[in-house]
Amino acid sequence: MGNKNPPDERVVYLALKNVFKGSNAEVRQPKAIRKLIVQHQSQHDIADLSTFSAKLRFPEVFDVSPAQSAERKASEVKAARNEADAIRDAVQGRQTAVRKVLKVSAAVGTESVETCRDPKLPTDKRPCHIPSLFPHQLLTKVQDILEQACFDFGRQAMPDILRKNGWDCPEAAELNLWTAEFQQQQSEFADKQGGAGKPLDKLFRSVADIRHAAVHRIRVSARGIEQFILDAESLATLLGDAVRLKSLTDLRRGTQLAIEELERNKHLSEIRKNIAIQRAELARLEEVVVAEMIKEDGEYQTFAGTNLKQVILASGTFYLPPQRMI
Repeated sequence: MGNKNPPDERVVYLALKNVFKGSNAEVRQPKAIRKLIVQHQSQHDIADLSTFSAKLRFPEVFDVSPAQSAERKASEVKAARNEADAIRDAVQGRQTAVRKVLKVSAAVGTESVETCRDPKLPTDKRPCHIPSLFPHQLLTKVQDILEQACFDFGRQAMPDILRKNGWDCPEAAELNLWTAEFQQQQSEFADKQGGAGKPLDKLFRSVADIRHAAVHRIRVSARGIEQFILDAESLATLLGDAVRLKSLTDLRRGTQLAIEELERNKHLSEIRKNIAIQRAELARLEEVVVAEMIKEDGEYQTFAGTNLKQVILASGTFYLPPQRMI
């Protein structure tokens, strides 16, 4: 007998998109498919079989509504503001304030879980964060690349600054010290600032914040990390360092791919949760409808029985005289 309630196709895709990949992507035989499903039935995280086809068939799985997009954008802006406050407090030595700001940043966009009776499904508007270990490693790597680029530029264009400060190797000066010098020597970049993408003072402040975030272990959102690397690329362009620029570009592209996967999986998780909420609501409504039907049926039977009894009582008794025998 066929399944009266076949699973939602979206759920099937979400559950199995990591199973049918690589050499298994072309599997079409039912027995082979069943075998793979059994082998991976305990697997939770998955990569996709055909993201393009899935987007065509289940666009709602990948598309974020304009309202959700606006909410998340506002959340990212608030998170960026909290991160900037945390960096400023860390630089000024206010560690208690840093912890408070980071706690607020982590809570950006949280909301109470609405009951399934509310037609507006809950969404997680918090910005994505890369797993804790990697932001520090990324920012430290970016800082190291930029300090090497700054030192090479300084040797060629600002040798007097190196002599004055005793900077004889890339490790001698931290990134924020270089940006402070560049702020004072903006004339060195007069013919290049058009490629910076933003005013030089803002660029230099952002680059200095890369060092502060790395050193003080500031929790930065995934999009904040991406923006830091973009600003690092702008500085490398400003310094005319093609080798370091390529390293940073490769780093950014890899980071972007990871961020996109994080955001996609987060969205898929929301889809799963909302499907579960919708199913729970349908189950609740079914129980209510069945209960109402049973109640109404009982009331109707009582009503019909009463009417029938009244008909019987009102009908009276008819006397038929005995027929004469012939």
